[in-house]
Amino acid sequence: MPDKKKSILLVEDANFFARVTESEIERAGHYNVTTAKNYAQAKAIIEEGKVKPFLALVDLTLPDAPDGEVVDLTIEAGLPTIVFSGRFDQATRRSILKKGIVDYVLKDSPASLGYLGELVNRVNKNLSTKVMIVDDSPSARALLTKRLQLYCLKVIPATSGEQALALLDAHPDVKLMILDHQLPGISGFQTLTQIRRNFSFNTLAVIGVSATVDPQLTAKFLKSGANDFLNKSCTPEELMLRVSQNLNQIDRIFELTEMAHRDPMTGLFNRRHLYNVVDQLHQDHMKAGKEMRYAMIDIDRFKQINDKFGHETGDNLIISVAHRISDLLPHDGVAIRIGGDEFCVALPNTDEATAKQFLSELRSSMPVMSMLSQISPHVLDGKSSV
Repeated sequence: MPDKKKSILLVEDANFFARVTESEIERAGHYNVTTAKNYAQAKAIIEEGKVKPFLALVDLTLPDAPDGEVVDLTIEAGLPTIVFSGRFDQATRRSILKKGIVDYVLKDSPASLGYLGELVNRVNKNLSTKVMIVDDSPSARALLTKRLQLYCLKVIPATSGEQALALLDAHPDVKLMILDHQLPGISGFQTLTQIRRNFSFNTLAVIGVSATVDPQLTAKFLKSGANDFLNKSCTPEELMLRVSQNLNQIDRIFELTEMAHRDPMTGLFNRRHLYNVVDQLHQDHMKAGKEMRYAMIDIDRFKQINDKFGHETGDNLIISVAHRISDLLPHDGVAIRIGGDEFCVALPNTDEATAKQFLSELRSSMPVMSMLSQISPHVLDGKSSV
C-alpha cells in the first residue's frame, strides 16, 4: 500500500502563484496541497478539520487580511508556517520572523520556488529527525532549542560532554549535534574526538558553536572533526540554513549508501550488504555467543517460467516473492536478493525451530499459483560461514 500523502495548506489569492506553487510542492514530494484564496477560507479549512495539514505556506497580503493576519491564524492553529510573499521591507520581515515562522521566502525568481520545495521536504524530514544541543548555559540551550523546534526538529539537550556521549549511546539515530567548545568536564574538542571514534562525518553532523570571537576556533573545530562552525551571535536564518545544509548532506549520503546496498528490482538488500554489513553482524553475534541463522531461498524451475511466460512475468514473480519475504520477516531480520531467483535471509537471535517456522509460514503464505508453489527452504547453522 503506498504511503499516505501528507497535506499542506497553501493560502494564496493570486491564481498564477497558487498554480505554480501547487505544482512545485507536488513535484517536490508526496503531498496533497489544499489551497485557500483568502483568510476566511483558510480559517474555515482549519476549523472544519477535514484536512490535517502538517505545514502552512502563506502569502502576507490577502484581500480580507492585508497585513499578514493569516500568519497569526496558522501559528495559533499549531501549524509550522512558511511565508511566501512578494513583500520585502525589513520592518515587515523582522516583525513576521518574530512571530515564530519557519522561514520567509520571497517571490522574486524561479529559484525561490525550487528553494520552497526543498524547504518543504526538509521540514517534513525534520519531523522525525533528532538533533542534540550540548551547552552548559541554560539560556543558550533554551534559545537554540526554541529555534530548532520551530523547524520541527526533535531536540535532545545535554549540559556536558559526558552527558552528550551517554545520550548518543541511547539515541544512536541523532543526525546532528550543536556543540559548544566551553563545557564543564571534558571540553567540546575532547567530546568531538570521542564522538568521531564511533560516528563518522557521514552519519552524524557536528556544528561547533562559541560566543567567543576567535578566528582560530573555526579551524580548530574543523580539524577536530566538526562539519561546520557557527558563532552564537548568528541570525536565526543563518542557523536554519546551516542546520538544513548539514542535514541535507547527511540525507544525501544515506540515500547514496542505500542505493549501493539495495537491489533495484525488489528493494531488498543486495550482495554488497551481505558481505559488508551482515558479515559484521555475524561476527558480532558469534563473539557475543548469540545464535544466528540463515535461510537460503530459491524458486524452483524459474528458468522454465521465464521461457514459458517471458522475462516480465519472471521479474514480477521475483518481486512478489521478495514482498512476501519482507512482510513476514522478523523486525531484526535482514532479507537479501543474492541474484536471479535466489534470496538469503539473516535471522539474528533465532534458534533452528523458529527459523524453520518462519520458512514454513513463508511457503504456506504464497498464493495458490503453479508458478509460486515451489519454494525450497534450507536452514544453515549460524556457526557456519555465510
